[in-house]
Amino acid sequence: MSQGAQRGSSGLSGAEATLALARLALVRAIRGRALWITAALALLPVIVVSVRVGLGHDHDDVWRTAFELTLLTLPIVPSILIGPSLADELEDKTSAYLWSRALPRWTIITGKLVGLAPIAAAILIVALSVSWMVIGGPAAVPVGVAIGGLVGVGAAALTGSAMVAGLSTLLPRHAVAVSVVWLLFVDSSIGALPLKLRYLSISFGGRTLAGFTDVGLAAGTITLVALAGVGVAIAVVRIARME
Repeated sequence: MSQGAQRGSSGLSGAEATLALARLALVRAIRGRALWITAALALLPVIVVSVRVGLGHDHDDVWRTAFELTLLTLPIVPSILIGPSLADELEDKTSAYLWSRALPRWTIITGKLVGLAPIAAAILIVALSVSWMVIGGPAAVPVGVAIGGLVGVGAAALTGSAMVAGLSTLLPRHAVAVSVVWLLFVDSSIGALPLKLRYLSISFGGRTLAGFTDVGLAAGTITLVALAGVGVAIAVVRIARME
């Protein structure tokens, strides 16, 4: 296929369209309220951590609590940031304008994810970092342990964002509700099972990268990469079939 054919009549390649849509999604997020709402919700675990630290609880136990509570807010952050942004394109038919410009349809998905998924991950990473500092920083929780937790929650947030994209294209009118229910109840329940079925859970993958399971890091990485691929694949296939 020639470069001209790849670019289409819009004059933009798939990568260029993705970056353009990512910038647009990011600007809208910064100007909107969703970003600040999710940031405030993600910081709620700091209150519990502060209380436990004040009561003199064991630092390792408080760190585990901080991680689990931050992971508990994960379903909300990408759902609110990405769900409505993608659903609005589909429900309000603004995507029809994008398609009329001959942009590849899949760039709507990749653009939203490239622009917003890192923001979702950053919000949760910052929230857990604040908890770490409240606990006592390096003096209470070793840097290596803290980095593991930050990587775990960040990677889980990126995977959760991909899953939200898939769910939002399946049920755009109920994007936020469906995404929160799936990630908060279905995924978390699967991740808590003492069975190999837990390998199909984003929460399990995050805990594994954070060092809170008895499974190797490779398994957690594979779990998150595979689930992210499933979410993106669902979204891309679904949007390609939409009128």
